Amino acid sequence: MTLPKSCLQIVTLGMIAGLFACGGSNGSAPSAPGAPTPPVTPPAISVSLSVTPTSLFISDTTPITATVVNDSKNAGVTWSCTPANTCGTFSMPNSASGTAITYMAPTTVPSRAVIITATSVTDTTKSARTSPIAINPATQISVALTTPPPSSLTTGTNANIAATVTGDSADAGVNWSCIPTSACGSFLPTHTASAATTVYTAPIAVPSGNSVTVTATSLTDNTKSASANVTIVNSGSPAPLANGTYVFSLAGQHAIGGYLSYVVGAFTLSDGIITAGEQDFIDYYNPSTLTDAITGGGVATTADGNLQITLTTADTAVGVDGTETINATLVSTTKALINEFDQSATASGELDLQTSTAPLCATPPCGYAFYLNGGDSVTNPTTIGGVMTITGLGATTGSGTISGTGSVLDFNDLSTVLQNQPFSPSTVSAPDSFGRMQFSLLINSSEIAGIGLIGYTVDGNSIPLIENDNDPNDIFSGVTSGSAFAQGSNTGTFTNASIEGTSFVFATNGQDLNNYFQVAGILTTNADGTTVSGTLNANDLTGTGVQAPIPFAGTYTVDSTGRVTLSGLTDGFISTAQIYLSGGSQASMITMDLTDAAAGYIFQQTGNSFTSNSFSGNYAFNATGYGLPVILAPIEFDAVGSIYANGIESITGNVDQNILASVQAATPTSRIALTGAFTANADGIFTGTIGGLDITKSTNQDSFIYYLIDASKGVAIETDPYQLTLGYFELQQ
Repeated sequence: MTLPKSCLQIVTLGMIAGLFACGGSNGSAPSAPGAPTPPVTPPAISVSLSVTPTSLFISDTTPITATVVNDSKNAGVTWSCTPANTCGTFSMPNSASGTAITYMAPTTVPSRAVIITATSVTDTTKSARTSPIAINPATQISVALTTPPPSSLTTGTNANIAATVTGDSADAGVNWSCIPTSACGSFLPTHTASAATTVYTAPIAVPSGNSVTVTATSLTDNTKSASANVTIVNSGSPAPLANGTYVFSLAGQHAIGGYLSYVVGAFTLSDGIITAGEQDFIDYYNPSTLTDAITGGGVATTADGNLQITLTTADTAVGVDGTETINATLVSTTKALINEFDQSATASGELDLQTSTAPLCATPPCGYAFYLNGGDSVTNPTTIGGVMTITGLGATTGSGTISGTGSVLDFNDLSTVLQNQPFSPSTVSAPDSFGRMQFSLLINSSEIAGIGLIGYTVDGNSIPLIENDNDPNDIFSGVTSGSAFAQGSNTGTFTNASIEGTSFVFATNGQDLNNYFQVAGILTTNADGTTVSGTLNANDLTGTGVQAPIPFAGTYTVDSTGRVTLSGLTDGFISTAQIYLSGGSQASMITMDLTDAAAGYIFQQTGNSFTSNSFSGNYAFNATGYGLPVILAPIEFDAVGSIYANGIESITGNVDQNILASVQAATPTSRIALTGAFTANADGIFTGTIGGLDITKSTNQDSFIYYLIDASKGVAIETDPYQLTLGYFELQQ
């Protein structure tokens, strides 16, 4: 691949300021000669507060955060409360915008309800107040662990435990929690009635300090609780990942030049030792796709309970002198969320146990819904999506056939949008011993014509993909990666009724005409079979405040291939998009506007009504985003770790984060503390904050919207102008 030195290359790297130096225009009309310059009125300062409880007990505490918008001095707020002298205290009298403080209720019941006020230091006429908070006297409630956990448990094992509450006239039971919150295990359920049993499952890795503290807290009076310590013992395996072959994929940017960088592969793990494997790597810095044998490596547990995976190859063009370092947070003993954690690149992705390398499509035809995200040969941001229908594949060797009938492709590179492009008959190879196969797709389009792909099958239903520049039919010659999902028995039978009345949570990443671009939300196909409605948030670093969820409407049609066309969307960011349905709950999505090119996953949402307890327990979490720490060009960061949601209002945890700190090397940092808050809504759209991910200022409590897929997983998107962040979380098992 030859990399042209074009203005488009500069834009792809996020160096937006360089666009004008290449002859671009900022779209502003020149002032008339001699015309007076109109006065500029700065936007007014405003103050907002995080949600606070409607009641507290004496001496109880709660976190509270004030956010100040349009304060050029960034002076923060001053805290006060009423009734004066009897309303409680604050952990600090002043705080910066977005920084959480702690409010402590008074030691005696005041004459009336407490109201907390945050006042702008810069403009004292601007403030925000809480709703009245009732301060209640101490109760006679007590909590006891009547079935305590055992004194020690082996990693990943469980025990039945119970707590009894006395003196509680409301008979509200207890909430279960544990510390260290990022790696202490989980409860099912997280709330129980007095004396009822919950199942506590020990963490899948030994936490720092080798023990956890399990706590039952009265729901009526959260100052009353009972706790027990549990020593966590390693199961004896060198690593908590089960033995077997794992398929992994990473998408991000190379440290040299910030060029797009993707890797997909598989390795075999035996008692913590990597014995063999293979991988494919592509970026703009290398002339072609690199296919390498993985000759060694291993898996070890880090101090924060994450795993660190090292992969050794003989190719010095990948990783650091041929060795890639990957950090992982386990969802289970067979699945993990991962990020690249060395100085060669930063990237995010997933790791899954391979359960089958059997040839695809034993009973043709078999459709595979797929998407690709990345750039074309001149680095224009590009998204590609479609359905490829496999009609035959050799039992063990040789090439199979991808039919032109039932196969379709869509294309968007911010200069050309092509929809519903037909295939010519194409080919796919049988999987090798690591599940690796090659797709050679021929398209009846002068814009794309042909593209080569490499995929590693996880189980025949999910296939991470990467572009294969070495395929002679790869006329497109871009740098892309993505995924394919099997349609199974649904192949060729989809209609509008297939998804009528269904809600989906989506999350996509890409670029628009301004910058890097992320969008996430909930989409519902209405009962009329033709229209859609929903709510989304979008961010490209051009906003000036905290963005509320944006409602939208539009129309949809479904082809028999499972290709869904969304049209006339009214959200102001995306007007047209394509969804490619699979045979399961996970599918793919790309945007199809000349103003934006983004791609990602879409999940069917389950559950009719969400509560705060829907977000409860220990979750594996990863995030990818772009910030502006020093220079004008946004730089990528990727984080992975474990978070604990308390099922009420807050999250805590820690992540391992990698940042493209310079054009020559990434900067990995371990165990960055996360804190956050959330407020539940029945529709699964939770508002909140996350602190610790911000690469410009780690103390910022950035604003987020959480879109819950179900009680076990969801996505989170940043909604303020500080940086872009798109996260995914999944309950640890």
